[in-house]
This record gives sequence, structure tokens and C-alpha cells, in this order.
Amino acid sequence: MPLRRSRLVLFGLPILLLLAGLAGPHASGSAVAGADKIAPEVLAQLKEGQGAYLVYLAEQADLRPAYHIRDWHARGRFVYDALRGVAERTQPAVLHSLDRLQSAGSVTRYHPYYIANLILVQGDAAAARSLASRPEVAAIYPEIRIELVRPVQEGTVTSSPKAIEWNILKINADDVWTTYGVTGTGVVVANVDTGVDYTHPALVRQYRGNLGGGTFEHDYNWWDPTDTSDFPADLYPDFPLHGTHVMGTMVGEDITRTNRIGVAPGAKWIAAYGCCPSNEALLSALEWVIAPWQVDDLDPSHPSADPDKRPHVVNNSWGGPGGSLIFNHLLEAQRAAGIFVAFSAGNSGPGCGTLGSPGDNPAAFETGATSSSDSIASFSSRGPDPFHSWLGLHPSGPELSAPGAGIRSSVPRSFLPSGYMNLSGTSQASPHTAGAVALLWSAEPDLIGQITETEDILRRTALPRTTAQTCGGVPGSSIPNSSYGWGRLDVKAAVDMVWQAGILSGTVTDADTGTAVAPATILMQRGSYTLDTTTGPAGTYRFLLGAGTYTVTALAYGYQPRTRGGIAIAQDGVTTLPITLTARPTHTLSGTVREAAARGPGGPVGGQIGLHSTGVELDND
Repeated sequence: MPLRRSRLVLFGLPILLLLAGLAGPHASGSAVAGADKIAPEVLAQLKEGQGAYLVYLAEQADLRPAYHIRDWHARGRFVYDALRGVAERTQPAVLHSLDRLQSAGSVTRYHPYYIANLILVQGDAAAARSLASRPEVAAIYPEIRIELVRPVQEGTVTSSPKAIEWNILKINADDVWTTYGVTGTGVVVANVDTGVDYTHPALVRQYRGNLGGGTFEHDYNWWDPTDTSDFPADLYPDFPLHGTHVMGTMVGEDITRTNRIGVAPGAKWIAAYGCCPSNEALLSALEWVIAPWQVDDLDPSHPSADPDKRPHVVNNSWGGPGGSLIFNHLLEAQRAAGIFVAFSAGNSGPGCGTLGSPGDNPAAFETGATSSSDSIASFSSRGPDPFHSWLGLHPSGPELSAPGAGIRSSVPRSFLPSGYMNLSGTSQASPHTAGAVALLWSAEPDLIGQITETEDILRRTALPRTTAQTCGGVPGSSIPNSSYGWGRLDVKAAVDMVWQAGILSGTVTDADTGTAVAPATILMQRGSYTLDTTTGPAGTYRFLLGAGTYTVTALAYGYQPRTRGGIAIAQDGVTTLPITLTARPTHTLSGTVREAAARGPGGPVGGQIGLHSTGVELDND
């Protein structure tokens, strides 16, 4: 048999199952002593008295089947029911313990969540130890430090240019409008941010709650966890304009079309005030995204929640220090529900290794910032991405980059009477990506919810950009690199690749045995663009491609590559392309692995030897 190299398939699996213990020492569901479940940071914090911490339960919902559900409504309902079902079955005993601890004064308050089966607790060290002793509890972590990814330059006031903004022209969004007549119709975007001024002239038409004739319905379209406002408003006390500016870049356009500031002005928007009053507000906002509920539904179980009303795309311009996976499975729940999760890379550049979390998490799609000259902005955070490296993916940096320096967009008129301001930051870059996804999914509705395919299209059609800076061993001359990622966003090129799409599908098998070859990589080339996908366990593959003629290549470890040209894809058609691969000759590599030096008091350390990938493949015969 030829040698096979296993490949970790990340997307399409619940991240909590892959990243044991949230990158901590304990796997979900493992038998760990109670005290060892508590992160040292939590114990250090609780020396001063009570504090807030996150109690993660061992059992998490298995969301893997969601990735095989193509119907939007059925997929959302499955994820919602799976999340709620696990939480309702596993949390009651822990909540009963919390009631007792609260009566004893060890706990001040707590709030359960189902999006990741966790409970936010305000309590002391004794309560933490008591909770950790329970078999239902997997780990106790500190609250994540989150903050607004604030602009690096204070805004400048500009008058209406009576033209399409430069950044919209730069990513060729206007060419999508004129060439294909696609503006985002049929797609709903959202932001988890400081709120949005829904009365703004460039945003009021696109608000999903606008029923026409001056009538508005805010239920399911707006959520304020702080119970400050029953209608969309920019609420963050320190910077009450950020969310309105971000939303403007996604969908903004006034009725006179003299302020064309948004990538997808035909899309609808909804919003949640999740950044950044508290972890409670953020968790509530992320849960609302999965299944929005009514404005006045303050019941922790939210009986009015409706997953059918969830958005297709969510922009997040917030984060904390990089290298944290605490929130990744909350993002993975959105991903499982078919929601595209866009994040800003952070404004901590130009140094290497400065990406923020959870934007650097595997379940997020992170965007860096460029200038009008297509140069990477000095403030834009750089890679490498620590989790991509750990998972054996390309380490680089952000997924791609988009305009983020001197972006003119909407701000509340209560803040600035003109209603428009220039701001710079990756907060201004990420909504370009979110808007681009709205255009893509509007152009080809069959792509809705297909996150991995959408991400590959965005990466592979980006305008390649290089730099002299090397980060984490990734040369700036490579594509992708740690500054630009795969390059600068080009939404017209992306839509070109899905226009009048059909399906390419097939099975890859061994030419001699007829058995499935998995994983195998399928490369699909048209013109200068190459997309790729990976076969599943049964050797099957399926990919949505724009109409045209492709060259298809199949690659698998231990096999000769095989290329087929002239593969035609027709609109709404299915092209079936079975591929057989011939095994390469095999050889045996043998030897002895020895410890270079003793690392323990009694000699070489026992136990398993960790083998790190260095390009050497080992036969397991």
C-alpha cells in the first residue's frame, strides 16, 4: 500500500472537539481533578475576593451534521436545537449548585448560555473550586479581555463627494453592480458592535426593520443586552459612532445616491450592541446572532428566539490579545449555522505576531487594512497566525486585506451633523469583506452558507500583494504572507468565479483497488485563478463553480497527480468527474530515534515522543 499522509480537516467540525480544552491542558470530557480545571489566572484574580469567570461544561453539542444540510432554514434550526438541547440537559444540576452557592454568599450572580454550553459566574474561589469538582464541568477560565478595535486616527470631517467612494472602487464593487446588476439583494448582514443609528440617511432604507411608510419593526432586528434602547442606536459611551461607520461600509447608500459608501447597498442589515460593555453583553449578542429574538425578551431562555431570522454575514470589529481560543467555539456555532464570521485583524502593527483574538481563531475570517495605494497600513496587525501554524495550515497572517485607511462612512448625526467621517483602522477594512460576501451570495444564492467554498474564492481571487517584511519565517514575497494574507480583496474577480454557477462533483479512487482516496486535493483552474477543495472520507468532492471551462487536477499523498482539461461547467448543471489515481512506488525508511540529552533527573523522559512535521513522512508499517 502507498504511504498516506493524514490531513487535519478543521472546518466542518466543532472546534471544541479538535482543540482540546480550549488550547489548555484538559480535553473536553476528560477526568481531571477539580482544582486542575481552574485556570491559574482565575485563582490569582480570586485572591482579591469575588470575580467573574467562565464555566465551560464538558459536553458540547455535536454540530457536524449541520455542514451537510444545504437548506438554510433547516440548517439554522438544527444548530439551534442541538445547542439548546445539550444545554437544557446538562446545565440544571450545575445551576442548582449555583443557587446553593448564591444562597451561601459565594456567588453574586450567574448567567447560563447555550451557544457554547457555558455559564458566566460572578463568585469567589470557594465557588470556583466547588464547581470544578463537578463532573459536568470541563474547565473554568477568566473572562476574555475584549475591546473595540478603535480607529488609529481620529476622524476627519468631509463633505459629500457626490461619487462612489475610492475604497468601493478599489475592490471593484461598483463593477459588480454594473456588470451583473448585483447589489446584495436577498442577503442580510449584521454587526456585533457599538450599535447603529438606524435613522441615518445612508442606512435607514437598508434596515430590515423598515416596513415602509415610516413604520419600523425592531423585534428580531435589534438587540441591546444592556436594555438601554428599544431601537437601533450607537450606544457605546466612549465612542458612539463606531458601529454606524462599520455598517455604512457594508451597505451604506443614501436615497439620492450622492453618498455611495457601502459595498452591498442592496443588502438588508440588523445589529446587536455587543461591543464592548461587558462579556455578558457580548455573549448575549453572539447568542442572538444564532437565533434573534424580540426586543423586550429579557428571559435568559429567550422563548421568542427564531433561527430563521438569523443574518447571513456578521462583521466583528472587536477583540482582545492574540493567541486565545476561549471564544472560538462560539464563532464555530455561527459557522455551523451557515453564517460567515468576518473579523478585523487588529491595529497593533507593524510588528510581527500582533493579530488579535478571536480574529486569529480558525473559525474566523480576518482582514487586514490597506491604503489607497494598495500598501499595507502601518497599523495593520501582522501574522503569523499561531493557530494556523499549530493546526498545520499556512501560518501567514490575516486571510486577506482590504481598504482601511481614510475610509469615509456614516456616523450618527447626533455626533456630527454632517453624518459622515473619515476613519482609519482594520475596523474599517473588515466590513469590506463582509459586504463582499453579501455580493457573492446575492450573485449566487446556492453559495449561501457554504463558508469554506466562499473563503477559498475570496482568498484565491484577491489581488496578490507582497512586502519586504518577513514574519514567523513566512517571506513577505510569498503568497500568502503575514502582512496582506492572500492579497487585497477584489470582489469583482470573486463574483466572476461564481457567476451562473454549476456543480462539479465526483469521487477519487485508487486505480488498482477502486477504494476511496481520502484526503485528496482537487485543484480547479480557470484563467489565472485556481480554487481547491478536499475529498471527504468516502473520497467524494463537490464544489460550486461559475460557468466556464476548467482544468482539474487531483493530488493525494502517495499517488501520481492527474490532470483533466476542458471540463465544462454549465449554469445550474451538475458535471460529474470521477478521478482515478495511480499509486507511486513505495519504499521503507527505518532507523532509531534517540533522545539528544536527558531532560529528567533519572535519564530520558518516558512517554510518547512528539514528532513535529518537518517535511518527513513516516511509514506506520
